[in-house]
Amino acid sequence: MAKLWNDLLSEQDRAVIEKAGYAEHGAASWDSRELGGRQALVVIDMQQFIVGENVPILEAVEEERVAMGEIAWNALDPVKTMLSACREAAVPVVFTRVIPKGRDPDESALQIIDQLAPRVDETVIDKRSSSAFFDTPLDGHLREHEVDTVILIGNSTSGCVRATAVDARSHKYGVIIPEECVFDRIEASHKIGLLDLWMKYATVMPLEEALGIVATANSRDTEIVSGGGR
Repeated sequence: MAKLWNDLLSEQDRAVIEKAGYAEHGAASWDSRELGGRQALVVIDMQQFIVGENVPILEAVEEERVAMGEIAWNALDPVKTMLSACREAAVPVVFTRVIPKGRDPDESALQIIDQLAPRVDETVIDKRSSSAFFDTPLDGHLREHEVDTVILIGNSTSGCVRATAVDARSHKYGVIIPEECVFDRIEASHKIGLLDLWMKYATVMPLEEALGIVATANSRDTEIVSGGGR
């Protein structure tokens, strides 16, 4: 299957990927394609000030410099599909919010968008850095419920998604990234970010394949408790 990033690769790049076995094996120094059987969904920073209005990004940034406008909205249906599937399969769901320095966490612009509103039994974790693991209770929540694989969706591919994926691998979690469920304000960053993640840290796959994994997930008798960040 053609990869989203293929148009960025030189002939030498393609040869290196093939000869070094990245397509089959991922990273050589650790098992970046290892996946377990107990997933959790981490919805990364789907907040009002980042998503913005459903307008071209150049209009969105006039109102809020980090807003992504239609780039985020184009990913919203796949994100909602993944979220609904995880809820139906009793896969634990965790939302993250980035709280910029000097801003009030209760500010309306920092809340998760209404279309993805967390349920009362779903955790919302606030963070001050790009990774959802750095200086947050996320790892403890996951280990409490014997999660061994995280599904990452949200934004941005080259920023908070990538940082969370790297830290997830460092914490020995398998990482799944449904490619339609992540996005970035710069197209090149999105493609290169997915390439790097696919080569070194994660299993990047189509949404339909990720939905198939979730459909076979074991039912949980317990869920991650709410209250991680607010």
